[in-house]
Amino acid sequence: MPEVSLQLFFSYSHKDEALRDELAKHLTILEWQGVISSWHDRKILPGEEWDYQINDNLNTADIILLLISSDFLFSKYCWDVEVKKAIERHHAGEACVIPVILRSVDWSGAPFAKLQALPKNAEPVVSRNWHNQDEAFTDVAKGIRAAAEKLKKEKEEQQKQEAERLRLREQEEENRKLQQEQERLRLQEQQEADRLQRQEAERLRRHQEQEEADRLQRQREQEKADKLQLQQQSTGNDLLSEKGVDYTQLRDLLKAGNWEEADRETLVVILKATGKEQQGWLDVESINNFPCTDLRTIDQLWVKYSNGHFGFNVQKRIWENVGKDYEKFSDLVGWRKGMFRLSWRSYSDLTFTKNSPQGHLPALGRDDGIRQSDEITWRRLLDDHRMFVRSKIMFFSRVETCKL
Repeated sequence: MPEVSLQLFFSYSHKDEALRDELAKHLTILEWQGVISSWHDRKILPGEEWDYQINDNLNTADIILLLISSDFLFSKYCWDVEVKKAIERHHAGEACVIPVILRSVDWSGAPFAKLQALPKNAEPVVSRNWHNQDEAFTDVAKGIRAAAEKLKKEKEEQQKQEAERLRLREQEEENRKLQQEQERLRLQEQQEADRLQRQEAERLRRHQEQEEADRLQRQREQEKADKLQLQQQSTGNDLLSEKGVDYTQLRDLLKAGNWEEADRETLVVILKATGKEQQGWLDVESINNFPCTDLRTIDQLWVKYSNGHFGFNVQKRIWENVGKDYEKFSDLVGWRKGMFRLSWRSYSDLTFTKNSPQGHLPALGRDDGIRQSDEITWRRLLDDHRMFVRSKIMFFSRVETCKL
């Protein structure tokens, strides 16, 4: 905390300047001790506005000395400006006003008459009751010291209180900012939680909508399949197609036991049913939207003429029975060879007779029958066996959807 130094203002008549200077000398020790710093109009520098300087120092002084004499009371400026402002600030508690009686004069009834004056008993400095002026000014200096020390202690206490208030305000401000930050973080967390909740609700809504759409799609396909099955039973036609595909050739090949040609013909009719004849291969979308009626016709022809030995539905049951393990599945349907069945058969190595393992066919006779994308092809001479089995699994999923 900085040391308190009080500002002291001399209000006097220039005719009392010599007495003012003597008083200033007696106050020198207070200035050296840093208790006060004094100001009077003789400290105004050349070129400065004297009225502004007087008012500025008068308005900021802590102690105002009114050096009373007949000339002081006669001075219009001292009376109308300095005394008036000094008394206003004294009553407002902003400054301590001390009348110092320099020379004998009747000052009763003056605005400062109720204030304690110096020297003691308001005895004028210029008086026979003092042994000399130094005695009188010493008494004045002691009175000013007492007033200054009291005022200094009060200001130091005010500084402490102000510092404490400032500390409390800063602490309150820090607490307020901390609370604001905590509230901001709480709101941010709440907003994030609300966002995640809305996101999850939206995900569930879309999932439910998708499930409902899938259910309705399966229902429509099942109704369509049931209708076609009834139509097939009533007409005896086992070659129904949603896409106008003629399955006569496939039926005749299967009926004749020409399994290899039937396998190649199966790919041909599949491409026709999906409109992929020009491309010569199927993508994922084509498989997922494969006409259920045509898939049922193809599968039933294979199952019927192989006596349940071949067909997509047969392969699907085997796949499920081995826990959907593609290697076990491939071993059971005879797509791998060797003592430990670590070597995959090429298409030309497949067995196109009923002596082959159950589910051995259909294998869809061409090497590039199904593609997942432009980069991925199914059945490249069975060398890419994982892609081959994965593509077959897509057909199994469609078999499940179509409820064959």
